[in-house]
Amino acid sequence: MGNEYTAIAALYDGFRGESPNMWAAYMDELFSRYAEKKPKTVIDLACGTGTVTAAMIHLGYEMIGIDKSEEMLALAQKKAPGALLLHQDMRCIDLYGTADGAVCCLDSVNYLPSGDDVCRMMSSLHKFLLPGSLFIFDVNTEKRFTEKYGKNDFILEDKNGLIAWSCDYKPRLKRCDFYLSCFIPEPDGRYIRRDEEQSEYCYSDKQLREFAKKSGYEVLAALDRMALHEADKNSEKVHYILKRL
Repeated sequence: MGNEYTAIAALYDGFRGESPNMWAAYMDELFSRYAEKKPKTVIDLACGTGTVTAAMIHLGYEMIGIDKSEEMLALAQKKAPGALLLHQDMRCIDLYGTADGAVCCLDSVNYLPSGDDVCRMMSSLHKFLLPGSLFIFDVNTEKRFTEKYGKNDFILEDKNGLIAWSCDYKPRLKRCDFYLSCFIPEPDGRYIRRDEEQSEYCYSDKQLREFAKKSGYEVLAALDRMALHEADKNSEKVHYILKRL
């Protein structure tokens, strides 16, 4: 299944949960707590529509946004005009310089379909991070895939439209397939329906630590969702703070 957001791009920001400002403030707090020196230039992998990117610009960071969805980047150009935006796959990024920090928000790492892909992403990023730089990312855990998604159905609606989706988590494959139907309102009152399929993949804490070590990072912490305490077996989302060696 393809994991480039197309149909959902126009509705994405309204259905993400925590606000972009909250995400940016949390990243800022983690940089302050764990970085040897607070970064100046930060890479935002899978930056999507650029709302978190823009929020971090407002906090004083110089941002480089990378995403492989042209639809998402078109929106990011409007929301984060101060960022350098690049149409690239995060598994093989190519920059003209280096950065001293990186983030990857909103379970984007879960969209990478294999451990090799996660290692490729980390190794690719490693080339463009200065030694000692932090890479912060979050993942959905087995608990979230099993208990929240499972084989459940969801409908979310706001003024921008409606998204209906079905989940199908396959424990043996460690893969959750999402079948999305997006209803986008037109000025004349009609709705346009666009369908899309997405997949996320479940990686254990042990696997992610092995990937990080293999790719040249030290794991400084694994924190519970939007918190400052260590994750545990009840965590549905975990934020990893890696140090580039």
